[in-house]
Amino acid sequence: MSAVEWVAVVFMAGGAFFLVVSSVGLLRLPDFFSRSHAVGKSETLGSLLLLGGLAINNGFALESAKLALILIFIAATNPSGIHVLSRAALRKGVPVWIHPDDRAEAEEQAQRAAKVVLAAKEATAAKASGVAGPGPAAQASPRAEADPT
Repeated sequence: MSAVEWVAVVFMAGGAFFLVVSSVGLLRLPDFFSRSHAVGKSETLGSLLLLGGLAINNGFALESAKLALILIFIAATNPSGIHVLSRAALRKGVPVWIHPDDRAEAEEQAQRAAKVVLAAKEATAAKASGVAGPGPAAQASPRAEADPT
């Protein structure tokens, strides 16, 4: 075997390893977000290594150029596709898995975040209704100058 063939075999073996890791992650991880993370990272790298090894093994030929175009397409679309799917799942309300040991802390953080959101909504509603607290913004309000009462 020549040095080029050895490099191609190393690339293909690395690609096969990452594809196996990706499939194990897909089967073993607990929720959608963990699975999509495992697949998004290792499947992209595995595909790139495997196709790169095939292109190296093939040498300078038309098939290698086609494989290079496929490599570019996979490198551009896989990460963004996983990102779009994960973001849509999060917006849809797919639950995020939390380790049982961390549930109490996560619930406490969620309650604090809910209080902050509620306070922000109340402040926005107060501003919209025209009830302004003390400060330069309340004094320079055009509504206050035009109101004779």
